[in-house]
Amino acid sequence: MSSPNPKHQSSSPEIDPPPLTIHEIVTRLDNLHKKLSHAKYEPEKPSKLDPQQDEKDGDSKSTTNKPNPLDKACNELKYLKSAFEKLKIFETDLSKPLDTLEDNVKDILNDLDLKGYAKELIERNLNVLRANITKVKAQIPLQHQASSISESRYLQTTNTSKDVRTLLDPYRADGIFESKTFLKEFEDHYSDLDVRHKLCLLCFAIFPENAVVKKRLLRFWWEGEKLLSETKEEKKEKEKLMSEIKEKWSVNKILEKFVEKGFVEPVTKRSRSQFTSYKMHPIIRCLVIRLAQKAKFFHFDPKGYPDQNFFKSKKLCLVKSEGYSWWSKDVPPTAEEGENQKQEPEKEKEKQKQKPEKEKEKENEEKEKEKQKHKPENEKKEKEKEKKENDTVKREKERVKYLENLQTLFNVSKQFPDLREELFSKMKNIGVLYLGRWEPTTQRHMEVEKTEFLEGLEKMGRLLFFSLQGISGISKLPKSLGKLYNLRILDLRACHNLEELPKEVGSLKKLTHLDLSECYLLEKIPKDLSNLSNLKVLKGFVISKNSKCTLKHLTKLSNLVKLSINVNRKDFSINAHETETHFFKFTMLRKLKIAWGAVAEEDEDEETGQTSKTQESQAQKSSARIRKAIGKLKNIRPWGGVHGEGSSKSVPESKVADSTAKSGEVDDYRDAKKQASVATASKDADNKNENHQMKLEKLDLQCYPERELPTWLVPKNLKSLERLYIKGGELSNLGEIHKQWNVKILRLKYLLDIKINWKELQLQFPELQYLEKVNCPQIAFCPCDASGVWVSKQPPTN
Repeated sequence: MSSPNPKHQSSSPEIDPPPLTIHEIVTRLDNLHKKLSHAKYEPEKPSKLDPQQDEKDGDSKSTTNKPNPLDKACNELKYLKSAFEKLKIFETDLSKPLDTLEDNVKDILNDLDLKGYAKELIERNLNVLRANITKVKAQIPLQHQASSISESRYLQTTNTSKDVRTLLDPYRADGIFESKTFLKEFEDHYSDLDVRHKLCLLCFAIFPENAVVKKRLLRFWWEGEKLLSETKEEKKEKEKLMSEIKEKWSVNKILEKFVEKGFVEPVTKRSRSQFTSYKMHPIIRCLVIRLAQKAKFFHFDPKGYPDQNFFKSKKLCLVKSEGYSWWSKDVPPTAEEGENQKQEPEKEKEKQKQKPEKEKEKENEEKEKEKQKHKPENEKKEKEKEKKENDTVKREKERVKYLENLQTLFNVSKQFPDLREELFSKMKNIGVLYLGRWEPTTQRHMEVEKTEFLEGLEKMGRLLFFSLQGISGISKLPKSLGKLYNLRILDLRACHNLEELPKEVGSLKKLTHLDLSECYLLEKIPKDLSNLSNLKVLKGFVISKNSKCTLKHLTKLSNLVKLSINVNRKDFSINAHETETHFFKFTMLRKLKIAWGAVAEEDEDEETGQTSKTQESQAQKSSARIRKAIGKLKNIRPWGGVHGEGSSKSVPESKVADSTAKSGEVDDYRDAKKQASVATASKDADNKNENHQMKLEKLDLQCYPERELPTWLVPKNLKSLERLYIKGGELSNLGEIHKQWNVKILRLKYLLDIKINWKELQLQFPELQYLEKVNCPQIAFCPCDASGVWVSKQPPTN
């Protein structure tokens, strides 16, 4: 039983303890590790047919060579200690979670001191301890986001661990299916879809009820399944109807069609003009699951949940499970064999308990006599045993054959997706391998203990889409990655432990998408990356002293359409002549994002719709400066809200323009000197880049370290620019007011030194349709709402 903690039972009012420092956290974890490492425990060897192997112990591991759970718990504590030692710059209140870990360890040590301790109880307590440790480990990457998490949210008391399935039974709405009108309408809409659109819709069946699915994931998955490719007939008409074909099979068009027919619904986000996430109504999902089951598009259990049973479909899911798994070393017995062999030892034990010792001795003697009499029968049993072994070998061959023909492997809920190398390497014909996290949030921690199984990638020559998104524990990728000659999409987003890319990545000649965003430790990128001539999207490219691949090398990527860069070098400046020259060589580039410093990736416009908390935290470091700057704004008179951010409905635009005209005249003199210096630099830039044009449509600058914009960043060079995002940094102006931009969407956040009013913004951005202004105290008189958003009567276009 779990021993109560006295300090939690005190009737006196609780006083919140002061937050722990990193040093104190490391010390406490070190003490826990020392206490537990000196304990001795020999786990009970599991039956070969009844391993009762928990997911957290790795259901892909051998049941006969199960590691000591006590050693595992010690290793987990050791990892926690080393991880927190690297986070000296962060402090968080982990006193309650650590109290719970201490209680868990205390309970285990107390149980081990008892004579005749129950191994089953200790095993369960060790699993609970490791589960709690994992949930604390999940917070380590989130220290960058300054998350505050309470004990009640994610820690459990020892002996109260329960495997609760969060998914609801999708068949609880069976009564609705009896409605002929409802079924008829659904079937009519579904029958109107062509085959590829039907397959795209069935992909939604594996996600939990009310799950929010990102468009980015659907795009990559459908490309990996070749559902966005043209048929032979369409290729013949490619020259005539290329634009129509491309539009028909674009992800946006497919999702728009699904929304129109009521299959899915878009998830709206604040201050968003484009949908990037979708979900399916529970009733529609039930019908889609039935269709997917009928089409053998993944396999589902009787309640409609995706399972990982082999042989049922050429598409397989990874899900959280206990006991035997088809990924285990030994082939699982059939259901009948497993049940019979499991029940026989239990019945025998019950009989033995009920008999006295003398009777047991007599029975043993009789058994010996019977053995001598029934030798023929024993020989028969031996033959039966041999037959079972042959059946096992046969099932093993069937398992290997199944894996060789597998087309898709998708991780739905498995937290530790390190698979057995000898089985992983058998998937020779797989096209989509999604081992990472699909959820838009980071609440589900994922980790692999070993990465040797990834060596099996060298056998997967037909793989098109490979994702390890959100998986911790991967510091480097194997050289076998270079054998994926047909790979189109490599998703390494949020692999927090990834430190370098192998040079073999340069062999992926057909790669079009490479996502390295949120890989905070990544510093080494090989020059071979510049060999990827078909690369269109590169996110998370790092400019650092340890990286051999530079911006100059990237200029070889002539097909690059989207590029995001993390700058970790103080001597790198986009205002330098050499850097300027490199940027103008990207003739196909449409979207560019540059972030300075340890800034997390954010792609709010097109993917998650969520702003990275790391960036918010960094930008808000100057909150004291913001308050001080607001106090000095004597020329700004707030109306309709706080500091000029009133309701767009309360003040008509014409009156706002009239009001700001007078203020603008006063401010003209204020900015005269500053604009004169900017004008001189911009004039030189215009002459210099007169023949230069960049076709950028979107530019995102984060934590820009200089006071003035680069000399090449002027409207004349960026006539196609429609979206401009600037967040944080030291920028003091937006360039010369009389030089007009074609920007339609403008987002300004945490800019303390830019002084401009609404009239000047309208002059500088005459095509503006959407403005978002957050914590920019000297950008005045903008008719924004309480969220800092202004939208014109004409909706913005993306």
